Amino acid sequence: MTAVPPTAERPGPSPAAGPAVPALPAVTASTDNSLAVQVMAAVRRAVMAGEMEPGRLYSVQQLASVMKVSRSPVREGLLRLGEAGLIRFHRNRGFEIVEVSPSDVAEIFAVRIALEVPAARRTARLASEEELGQVRARWEALHAAAGTGDLAATTEADEELHRLLLRLAGNGQAVQLVERLRITTSFLSVVAAAGLLPGAEMAAEHDVLVRAVLDRDEEGAGAAMHAHLARTAERLIAQALRARRTPEEQVGPLTGQVWDAAVAGY
Repeated sequence: MTAVPPTAERPGPSPAAGPAVPALPAVTASTDNSLAVQVMAAVRRAVMAGEMEPGRLYSVQQLASVMKVSRSPVREGLLRLGEAGLIRFHRNRGFEIVEVSPSDVAEIFAVRIALEVPAARRTARLASEEELGQVRARWEALHAAAGTGDLAATTEADEELHRLLLRLAGNGQAVQLVERLRITTSFLSVVAAAGLLPGAEMAAEHDVLVRAVLDRDEEGAGAAMHAHLARTAERLIAQALRARRTPEEQVGPLTGQVWDAAVAGY
């Protein structure tokens, strides 16, 4: 990981004693996704909504109870999240959400820039007219979601647009890798309603990018994707620093330092 000054990386407190009970939806048998995958998705949504957070202990039994499912798929889903370094188990006590560090955020977005900038250029160059119609439809869906004020729907529409641009570039491995990176950043506790842009601003950030793709402006599409991801990275790095109680006067300089170190050479 990129080195970050001690102020930015000091460890957080030990998890609070006594398992908390998050509000989670019931999961049901599905031919599309296994119960374990649904559990993973539900935990991710709960973290993004601020209903589950680092520093608190959660119980497998409690999650199984509120989600109306047996402990086995809950345990399987949590083990997968644990393998990804997103949760930490405490023997005989439960588990906690692992806070994503400022350097984690910076490195994740550096990788995304390395993948998504050339993908935007390639999509602008190679997409068929029908595929460009799909891009326009996703763009319109993003603005429609933003217009409802539903931040969760806007975030999902944002992800769908990025996913489509990657898929149209023709690299399935990049699609899967970016999806995993998105899951990791969603476990940054501040990626909740208070930590995200308002929906209208989130949608508007994509306008220059999509117009460049639709106009087949390769360089413009690449530059717009780079600028969009860099803005998002800096915003989330700053939020991660604040979550670690970094003095406000240090947040700006440290954000720039962490980000510049991560993207040097990209």
